[in-house]
Amino acid sequence: MAAAFVVSFLTSPNRNASLPWTIMGLVGSLGLIVFSGPGQTWVRRFRSSAAATWLFLAFGGIALAVALFATDWPAHKLAWLERLYGSLPSVQSLPWWNVKGLQANQTGGILAVCTAFAFAVVSTRTMPRGVRWLAGLLAVMGSTVVFMTGSRAALGGLMLAGLVVAIIRTRKWLSVWGTGLAASGWLLLASGRLPALARLILRDESLEVKMVARLDIWLAAFKGIEDHFFTGIGLGVFNQVMPFRYPYETVGLSYSVSQAHNVFLDVALCLGIPGLLGFLLVILGIVVSAIHGLRSDISGDATSLGILASLIVYLVFGITDSISFAVPTSLIIWIWGTVLCGTSNCPALVQR
Repeated sequence: MAAAFVVSFLTSPNRNASLPWTIMGLVGSLGLIVFSGPGQTWVRRFRSSAAATWLFLAFGGIALAVALFATDWPAHKLAWLERLYGSLPSVQSLPWWNVKGLQANQTGGILAVCTAFAFAVVSTRTMPRGVRWLAGLLAVMGSTVVFMTGSRAALGGLMLAGLVVAIIRTRKWLSVWGTGLAASGWLLLASGRLPALARLILRDESLEVKMVARLDIWLAAFKGIEDHFFTGIGLGVFNQVMPFRYPYETVGLSYSVSQAHNVFLDVALCLGIPGLLGFLLVILGIVVSAIHGLRSDISGDATSLGILASLIVYLVFGITDSISFAVPTSLIIWIWGTVLCGTSNCPALVQR
């Protein structure tokens, strides 16, 4: 991935726009190389499971505050929440704040990633009660604000992550509550309540219209990948390249598209296929290390499960949206890898 960041920067049509994201990617990928190899022992001295838990909870608290006070709320998606949106204080109302609000899907995505970690902490009985109460507060508030952002992908990923955490923590009782959950779902469907619940999110914006726009962007991204197979188009230049070289059919030029709305397409388009292969290896390494940590390290149990739950949200959200490498929140990927590989959760260190 480090090589892909360099190559994509050299071939970028706007190196000034690509430079900060290239530096961030290089620091992250090279740091991961060091901390998963010769730096493992050094990092382990300064890292504990408790410290990692506090780090991610603090990250989640910041994400919650940013989402609440800086999001451009999607009244076009959830019109019935318009009064609530209007009553929330916002940094946009300050006279010296001269920027637009953050895109709701993006704040919903990163907040869902952080909230999934809180789910894991709440479910870990070995954690101190105060930490679990704090994580529980973050889980409740985070889930509520994710719903308010109207991001269906983020909400779906968060629900799946919560289900995975529940399955892992209650394996002995899985048949009991699993049967109850299935029965409840059947009753909701049979009574007609399930479609009514779905319409709470879908009634103000058609899912079919949304998917047509996504397919339009994806087809354009495929064309860009075909033309820039090895080098990619560069980071931070999506909206400067795609609408003009690969025009959309249904998405108008007035709509600013900053990424491919699919994490795998976005990485392949920006960094080329070699960068995508490196990205897949990083994700695979995080999954393997997290699962290994769940099996072998009781002290790091909450951290390993939390990162695994967060990664589930990241990937589910990444089906129809993306936390691009051209945004600051992509640092979470490198933090996941560094935290896991800097502890006894990492298989290489255990073998030593």
